[in-house]
Amino acid sequence: MFHVGGAPILTDELEVLQELKAQLAMNGVQLFATFKRSGNNIQFNCPVHNNGLERKPSCGISLHNTEKTPAGTVHCFTCGYTATLEEMVSHCFGRNDDGQFGKDWLIKNFLILSVESRKDIILDFGRDSGRKTSENDVSYISDEELDSYRYYHPYMYERKLNDDIIEMFDVGYDKNFKLKDKFGKVKSTLRCLTFPVRDIDGNTLFIARRSVDIKFFHYPEGIDKPVYGLYELGRHNHEATELIVCESILNALVCWVYGRPAVALLGLGTQLQYEQLARLGCRKLIAGFDPDEAGARATMRLRRAMQGRKLVTEYQIPEGKDINDLGKEEFENLSEIF
Repeated sequence: MFHVGGAPILTDELEVLQELKAQLAMNGVQLFATFKRSGNNIQFNCPVHNNGLERKPSCGISLHNTEKTPAGTVHCFTCGYTATLEEMVSHCFGRNDDGQFGKDWLIKNFLILSVESRKDIILDFGRDSGRKTSENDVSYISDEELDSYRYYHPYMYERKLNDDIIEMFDVGYDKNFKLKDKFGKVKSTLRCLTFPVRDIDGNTLFIARRSVDIKFFHYPEGIDKPVYGLYELGRHNHEATELIVCESILNALVCWVYGRPAVALLGLGTQLQYEQLARLGCRKLIAGFDPDEAGARATMRLRRAMQGRKLVTEYQIPEGKDINDLGKEEFENLSEIF
């Protein structure tokens, strides 16, 4: 098992390396022609000597801790290159930073949990109105607070929402959101749309925000993002055999406006979200991510996570647009890639 900063990566080691290879290829870097498990190692083509183009794999990464070598140690038996996994990732992306880029890359792309046994997560956003039933329970956003945001704003309609979807997902407006720095000092005051993010039982875990004046999204720090829209999907007894999976909330809501059920990952996807998607009754997921490098990466990861569980296809969205940019006719005529 690979670790980053003492925390385990709960993903198969080969999958980590394959993701690295795929993202490098997207950036025009061709490395790692082949991966092969061999005992307590995975063998691959050394990314250092011969410009990373050696014909036979001579480099390996350890999968288990030993007395002398921790898991994730990279060593080439031909040129002697030795590094940590983080340092190798940085090197492959052309960074000379003692593995800092590699560490950030691993944290961004894979779910990492604390080694320490953790209590139930307490989402304490400094709101006294949240309901807390015991010391270790999750703190939910109260309906009283949500009621303070239940206003309409023209920007909702500019983003193609309609009254039914606004009511269904309880979209609101906060005219006085205080954006704070890590020390609690107010950096700016923003006017934002509010999107309650609920668990499967309808409890509001946190509020996502989108500025109505600038392209700015805000999620509270230190949260485990669930799939957005699962509660609303179940509440309306939607038994569709297929579901669109989007990156952003607004893209998912526009799908609903156009008569198609959708959810949002609030990013590129995590293991928690993949497990939630896998438990749904629908047979097919349609990836509706943005047509850019990050969207391609998210689609690839969704396909891999759902292999053997769901059929995954993807929409061929015009370059430079996302679902929210499409009119209803354009949306209905999107090509679907199997």
